[in-house]
Formats: sequence, structure tokens, C-alpha cells
Amino acid sequence: MKRTVIVRTVSMAMAFFISTFFLTGCSGRSVNYSIDDVTEHTGQRSITKGLKQFADTPVWRDEWTAVNTKGNTVTVQVQADILLPEAEQMSVVEVEEVEVDSAFKRQVAQSLFDGGNIYYYDIRHLPKEEIAGQRENIQSVYDSYDKTTSDEEDLEIMEELLDDIKAYDKLVEKAQDTYIPVETYDVDEYLGEREGGFYELSFYGVENGMGSGTISGCRGKTIRFCTKDIQRFCPKDLSDKEGVVCHPYLGQSLIDNQCGLSEEEAKKLADEFVENLGLGYSVYVYSAPLAWNAVVNASVIADGYVFCYDAGIDEVSFVAPGTQMQYMNFDRKKESEPEQYDMKARIEVFVNEKGIVEAQVKNPIEITAVSEDAGLLALEDVRSIMKEAVIEDFGAFRFKYTSEDWLVTFNEMELLYFRVRDRKNARHYSYIPVWRLADVKRYEEDHMIMIGNCVLINAIDGSIINFYDEA
Repeated sequence: MKRTVIVRTVSMAMAFFISTFFLTGCSGRSVNYSIDDVTEHTGQRSITKGLKQFADTPVWRDEWTAVNTKGNTVTVQVQADILLPEAEQMSVVEVEEVEVDSAFKRQVAQSLFDGGNIYYYDIRHLPKEEIAGQRENIQSVYDSYDKTTSDEEDLEIMEELLDDIKAYDKLVEKAQDTYIPVETYDVDEYLGEREGGFYELSFYGVENGMGSGTISGCRGKTIRFCTKDIQRFCPKDLSDKEGVVCHPYLGQSLIDNQCGLSEEEAKKLADEFVENLGLGYSVYVYSAPLAWNAVVNASVIADGYVFCYDAGIDEVSFVAPGTQMQYMNFDRKKESEPEQYDMKARIEVFVNEKGIVEAQVKNPIEITAVSEDAGLLALEDVRSIMKEAVIEDFGAFRFKYTSEDWLVTFNEMELLYFRVRDRKNARHYSYIPVWRLADVKRYEEDHMIMIGNCVLINAIDGSIINFYDEA
């Protein structure tokens, strides 16, 4: 028999929606969480503030049957541990996507370069020598193709390369000999001085969900800050290698970390960096070794640390319980359903004894209002709502199961923060307390979570959240 477990962990996730009564307060406006396909539940309910009411709640064990859209009977088995966030209360938090305009770029650049010189670093402002070097790289690729080929794909690529070469020729003619100091922050790439070295700062925006580092169906924003001279930071054993890269190392243990700083000392540098950046990534979640290797050398060296910080409140992350990528049913989202902002609001800071090597800022948000100490439904009411919803509208959840077993299982019931969109204000959201019943696999060494079939219930009013309308 599986033992009863109550796990207190920094938790959260994603999912969404709900009613209108709770959030006014700080911002002076009301957020309407209601959606068209909400299941209403009536009757007397018990509402209590604080999380102590759930402290002694046992594991939920239950089993029932439901009928799918084709008329087949499916068995639903619940053997779910109750997981609570490491907090005394939960809030409703209004947020909005950060607008990456010239004022925002100026703020970020000036905080990162801290009084040092800042230059344009986009292709139209680069010095003549650097543009010529990039042109030579394109020329060498073009020269590598067989000019006698009849392959249509190769011919198309060569034509595109020739167009690029011509464009670079024009840029070389107009280019200056030195970097150009910034006057207005109207481009996406910058170069600046920090602590005796040059760093690159880039802003990327993906609106169609198809860009690098995003998942289909999600919009995203990324800020990348990295040293221009990676050899300045890399381990001595790689100092004479080409193609040196660094990245977080997850999974099985590396050899000893050769960084001259302890993890605690390195974290102080990362904490200071995040605080000075001022983008609201307030919750430290975990660290990983900073791994180095060269493309031509498969060996990996640990030298430094990667520290991860999330958007959140009261030391509870909005990100750690899962983002769209971790929900295995996300591939059942229809094209007609709304495209959403990537929920991974996280910053990763790469540090070793030589300083900040790199930082990647994902999907920044701004907290605009907080309503504290939300009243939460009794757990028995939530479980009743979940069971009723699955029985009455089984097909709405788009569960995955096979015709061999006709079985849907759940192993966790977690209270977390889930993001719901504001239907009246584009790019505005609220993180609300939500109970998630799901089939979850956790990979602690990789700091990864994979979330299978899930049922999401607003912990304040008991309304059902349509994952596919929100995520």
C-alpha cells in the first residue's frame, strides 16, 4: 500500500481562468476570469484562508468510471499525494508581459553596463572589418557548393547566398571603421563594457511560436547577455580550443567543479546581478554546474555554476510546477485556440571565479497588483468538483490512454499558482491558486517535470480551468 505523503515544496504550474469577485484592490481594476465553457458548481462550500487547513490531508485514493466521446467506458484511478507550496498563504497576482520597447532596452542596457560605454551591435552598425569578416564566411559557404549541380535545393541555397553576399558588399561600403555609440535604443543588438571586458546584449521576440527556444503555439521573449570573449572565462584546458561553449549541466554528477569560488560565493555574484537587473525574478529555484566543452572535443569540464531565478511571490515560483513544454497533452491544442505567452519566466545566470559569463532572461513579466491571503475551498469540495467534472464532461480534458487498458491514472494533487489570461486586456494575466490533479513524473537530477493528464480547478471558487484555452 502506498503510504500517505504530504510534500511541502516550492511549487507552481500553469493553467487558467475564473470568476470576477476576487481581484480589485491595488490596480483599481477588476479582472474577469470567467470563460464561456466553465462548469458551474452550486451548493454550500467551506472557504478558509491559509494553507494550514490542508496540513493533515491524507493521500487521495479513489476510483470511478466515465464514458468517453465514443461511448467507451474508461476507468479513472486516483492514488494522489497532496503537495503544498512552502507558504502560509496564497495570493492572486496580476501581471502583464513586459513591452520590449526602446525605454525598456535602455533600462536593461544601462543596468547591465553600469556606466560603461554602449555601442550598436546590429549588422547595419558594425565596423567595416567585422562586416567584411561575416561576408567572407558566407563566401566560403557559397564556394563549397558544386556549381555544376542540378539539385534544385542546392541551387536555391546558392542563389540566397549570392543575395546575401551582395547585401554585405553594400554594407561594407557604408560601414565606419569603429563601433558607433548608442544614441537611441532602436535596434535589438548592443555591445558594452563591463568589468574590464566587452559583452553582447541581444533582444529576441517570437510572435508565432516557431522561433528558436520556443514551443509551437507560444509567443516568447528572450534577452541574452554574454561575454564577447569566451576564452577569457573558459577553463585553461580549453583555452587553445576553437568552438568553446558553456551550458548548464543537468543529470548525473560531473567530475569535481574546478571553480575557484564556492557555490555560496558564486551565488552572491548572481544575486547581485539579478537584483541590479531589476526585472522581478525574485524566487531562487536551483543551481547546476557550469559545463564547458569544445565542439571538437567531447570531454566536459565543470568550472562555475548556473543559478536559476523565477518570477513568483513569497518565495514560491510561478514556473517550477511546469510550463507548456512540460504538459504532455499540450500537443492536443487546436489551431483555433489562443496562442499564449510562454510561461517560463526565468533567468539563468552563468558565473565562475572570473565573473558573470552569461545570462539568459526568458519571458519577463511585471507584477501590477497583489491581493493577499486568498480564501480557499475545502479540499473535499475540490475533490468532489474534480470527480463530477471528469464523469460529466470526460472528453473536455483530452486525456491520453490506450484502448488496451481504458485507464486514466493520477498520482499527484498539487496546490500551485497557475496563470489565467485576462479576456478583456491582451497580454495581461493573473496567477491564481489552483489545484492540479495529474499524472506527474519528476526527474530531480535534471530539475525536470513531465505532466500527463491533468484536471485544473480554481482553488478559490471551484471553477474548472480549460487548459487548452489558457496554456
